[in-house]
Amino acid sequence: MSAFHSSQTLTSNQILAALRREEYPLLFSNLQQVDLKRGEVLFDLADRIPSAFFLMSGLVSLFATTEDGSTTQVGMAGNEGLVGVPIILGIDKAPYQVIVQIPGRAMRIGQQTLLTEFSRSGPLQRMLLSYTHSLICQISQSAACNRFHTVEQRLCRWLLIGLDRVESNRLPLTQEALSHMLGASRTNVTKAATALRTAGLIRYHRGDLAIVDRPSMENRACECYRVITEQLGQFYAA
Repeated sequence: MSAFHSSQTLTSNQILAALRREEYPLLFSNLQQVDLKRGEVLFDLADRIPSAFFLMSGLVSLFATTEDGSTTQVGMAGNEGLVGVPIILGIDKAPYQVIVQIPGRAMRIGQQTLLTEFSRSGPLQRMLLSYTHSLICQISQSAACNRFHTVEQRLCRWLLIGLDRVESNRLPLTQEALSHMLGASRTNVTKAATALRTAGLIRYHRGDLAIVDRPSMENRACECYRVITEQLGQFYAA
């Protein structure tokens, strides 16, 4: 893949958009554009992480997994950030499973190149540390949410966070995908989605989900959506 990417392409990612290309020639000359396919596993639990991905579009989920294969979503990433954060923390194995939920594109960068540029203590390091903080906050808030809030509240939270990432009012998500994301049975997810549809908050047909009444959706979501959104806002302001 050519190293000469257009400015418009690179500014699709919030971190890359904030960097000056002349300040990071090694980084920008080694970026490789890749397509992300729905259901693609970027990293499995305990996999070695050879590369990181600056997301430009689409949506990626971070899943905690158990020995019996059960999963629950603990985080999301979109074009605001990076998949492969453990690399900059000196960890080369994935602490969670990372799966593409909504297809898109990303800029892939090798582990060593990212570490070299991160170690220069410049804007890239500051942004990645700030993003890491927001991701940790998202994961910790998700743990509390999964324990204390209802399936319907959690569904509202994840849908709102997903919509923010893709900057749209539609999400192509199946009930099976929603079940994995929430760590809940399909029956309970169906009940929650039906309640939202009956209340006129969403439309849902064959894996195409659209938000009809976002203010009401935000009112039904637990406080975790506000907490996570505020933390991400601090990252954008950094």
